[in-house]
Amino acid sequence: MLHACRELAARSWVANHDGNLSLRRPGRDFLVTPTAFRKADLRATDLLVIDAQGAVKTGRHKLFSEWQLHSAVFEARPEMNAVIHAHPPYSTAMACAGQRLDPCFMAEAIVSLGPEIGWVPFAEPGHESLTTNLSSSARRCNVALLAQHGVISWGTDLSMALARMELVEHLARLSSLAQPLGGVKRLPTSSITAMSAKHAKAGLAAPEMNL
Repeated sequence: MLHACRELAARSWVANHDGNLSLRRPGRDFLVTPTAFRKADLRATDLLVIDAQGAVKTGRHKLFSEWQLHSAVFEARPEMNAVIHAHPPYSTAMACAGQRLDPCFMAEAIVSLGPEIGWVPFAEPGHESLTTNLSSSARRCNVALLAQHGVISWGTDLSMALARMELVEHLARLSSLAQPLGGVKRLPTSSITAMSAKHAKAGLAAPEMNL
């Protein structure tokens, strides 16, 4: 958890008190980051253990206000054990511009992430539509852009969740760099289908993945 926090900070994917991380533990409780901390400054004694409702079981700090986002992912994808929310600049810029990110311009991205990156329309924190739309994205995808907000990724562990966010940011950067050259070009449908099948064969597909 601390390694992931420091990597987010080192990559400038969080600023000030941005971002939050959670890890499902045996027994259905969760290890999470506290609110109002720079991720680079966190120590093991600052982390919290909470229950599924967000009640603090262990720790001396307060839970971050966006727990409902993490909870929505864990409920939609019970096989996932880690969630990361952060603000990587290229992908967050797309989210803030209202632009969806299509991964289907690179074969490797489809094999790793699947044929779709989720899109969650803007809603104020705590609004029911935010968790409803995120739950829908989580059942179809392995990462999502949050409009006017940032990126949220999930995985069987923090390493997978971080790798997925890394790939989304890489794709967003490539897409942005390609704009003066005419923009990225979508792969042929046959190739997207073939790469999606490889994604599913690797056991990475979301339960409601669109083929």
